[in-house]
Amino acid sequence: MDEFISLDHEKLSYGKSNSYAIIIGLTFMVLFRFIGYLAAKSPKTAAVGKNGFCIVVLGDIGHSPRMLLHARSALNAGWRVDVIGYKGSRLPEDLEHHPSIRFYYLQQLPRVSESMPRILYYLYAPIKALLLAFQLFYVAMFNVAAPEVYVVQNPPSIPTLHVMQFVNWLKQRHLIIDWHNYGTSMVAQRLGKGSILTKFVSLYERFWGYKATIHISVSRAMARELLYKYEKRGKVTTLYDRAPENFRQLDTEEIHDFLSELKLEKLVKEQSLNSSFLPTMDANQTLLTERKTASGLAAFRADRPLLIVSSTSWTADEDFQLLLDAAKQYDDLAKLENTPANAKISNGKSKADSYPKLLFVITGKGPLKQHYEEVISKMALENVVFVTTWLRPEDYPLLLGSADLGVSLHTSTSGVDLPMKVVDMFGCGLPVCAFNYPALSELVQAKVNGLVFENANELKSQFVRLFKGFPLDLPESQQQLQAMRNHIKGSFQTTRWETNWNNTLLPLLKNLDKTWADSQMYAENPVYRLNSRNTMAQSDHDDYEDEDGEYLDDEAEMEE
Repeated sequence: MDEFISLDHEKLSYGKSNSYAIIIGLTFMVLFRFIGYLAAKSPKTAAVGKNGFCIVVLGDIGHSPRMLLHARSALNAGWRVDVIGYKGSRLPEDLEHHPSIRFYYLQQLPRVSESMPRILYYLYAPIKALLLAFQLFYVAMFNVAAPEVYVVQNPPSIPTLHVMQFVNWLKQRHLIIDWHNYGTSMVAQRLGKGSILTKFVSLYERFWGYKATIHISVSRAMARELLYKYEKRGKVTTLYDRAPENFRQLDTEEIHDFLSELKLEKLVKEQSLNSSFLPTMDANQTLLTERKTASGLAAFRADRPLLIVSSTSWTADEDFQLLLDAAKQYDDLAKLENTPANAKISNGKSKADSYPKLLFVITGKGPLKQHYEEVISKMALENVVFVTTWLRPEDYPLLLGSADLGVSLHTSTSGVDLPMKVVDMFGCGLPVCAFNYPALSELVQAKVNGLVFENANELKSQFVRLFKGFPLDLPESQQQLQAMRNHIKGSFQTTRWETNWNNTLLPLLKNLDKTWADSQMYAENPVYRLNSRNTMAQSDHDDYEDEDGEYLDDEAEMEE
C-alpha cells in the first residue's frame, strides 16, 4: 500500500513539475512574441520634429563629450533635446543654460572597487543593473516627453540597451545606437574573455543591440564589424569624432594670457619636490613665456620646459606606467649628458642644453589616478616633472592649444575604437605620440600627423628625436613638429564636428522613413563591403565598394 502511495506522490510531483515547466515556457513564449510584435512595428515618426532628441548615457554627462556634441548639433538644427545620465562634471555653459535642452539626472549607484574580490562584482553587478533598469525605464517612459529619436550611447550596454529598446518599441519611435566601443571587450578586460559574465554581456549586447534605425560607429573598422561580424540590422554609418571650432592652436600672446591665469608653476611647486625645475619668475613671466616690459609683446622663454599634455580616464585600458618608464629613460639620458665631463661648450650652449626639461600635464579623473600619483611622488626625476589637474571645459582646449606635443596611451579594449583625446589634440593643431593598435591608422598617420609607439623605449626615442636641440624660444623652427602641425591644419582641421554631423547624420534624420526602409533593405541584401582604404584624415563620408571594386556613395541603391 505504501508503495502505491509513493508512486502516486511521484506521479503528482512529476505532474506538477511538468505544469510549472509548461507555464514558464508559455510565459516566455508570450513575452518574446510580444517583444517580436513590438519590434516588427514601423516607427510612427517620419523625421525629427520639435520634440527632437532624447540622449541617453549611463555615465557622467559632463564627461561625455561626444554625446554633448550630438546635443549641441541637434540644438543648432532647431530641435529640442532631453539628456538622461549622471550628474558629475560641470557642463559647458552654452548647454547648461540653453532654453531648449533639459537634463534628467539618474541616481548613481556605488561601484565595486578594483581592489575588491571578484566575487563581490559577480554578486553586486546584477542587483545594480536591475535597480538602474527600473530607474532608467521610469525616467525615459514617464518623465521625458516622447521624442522622435532616442540616441543611446554604448557602452555601457547593461541595462541601457534592453531598457531603451523596450521604451522605443512601446512609443514606436526611432532608435539610434552610438557605438563608442563594445561593453563585452570592456568587461573582458576586467574579468577575462572566458568569464561567464563576459559571455553573458556578449550575448546581451548582440541580442539587444541587434536592431536600430541607425547604428553609428566611431571608425570604419568598427562599422565593418557591426555590419558583418555582428550582423546588426539597421543603417550602419561612420561618424568620426571631430573637435568643435573652439579647439585651435593659440598664438604666443594668447598662451601668455592663459598661463598667467592657470599658473602652471604653482602646480609644479605643489606636486613636485624638484625645486630646480622651475626657471626664475617675475610679474611679466609665465613658465613658458615672458614680456620684456609690462606692455611689450609676449615671446617664448629660452629657458622654458617643453609642455606635453596627456588626457586620461585613469583606467586599465591606458597603460600609464609606459609613459612613466619612457620619462624615466629620458631623464636618465639627460642626467648622463648633464655631467661636467660631457658638458662641452658649442656655439654658446652646453651639450646638456640639447636635452630640454619636460613638463607633463595630465588631465582627467578615474579609478587609478591616486595609485599613479603615489608612484609619481616616489620617482626621483631631475629633468622631468608630472603634474595632474582637472580643468574647466573652457580651459581644456586652451591647454592643448598651448602645448608642444600630445601623448595618447589609449590601447582600445576592442581594437576598433579611436581615442577622443587625439581628436581634441588635432583640433588644436597639436601633433601626438600615440600607442599603436590596428584601427589607429584611421586617425594617426605615422610621421605625417604624429608618431606611433608600442613600448616605453620607442616613446623615449621619439622624445629624444623631437626635442634634442629643440629651439625653445622658436618652436616653429623644429622642422618635424612644424611639418606635422601643417599637415593637421591642411587636412584634419578643415572639417569640424558640426560640418561632419551635418553631412553624415543630418540627412538621415531629415527623412527617417527612408532611412528606416533603406536599413531594412540593406540588412536583407548586404552585397557590398565597406571601403577600408579611406581613413579619417582622407574622408569623412562612408563610401561602399561593391564586389567588382566600384565605389558608390552610401546613399546609392544596391542591386543584387
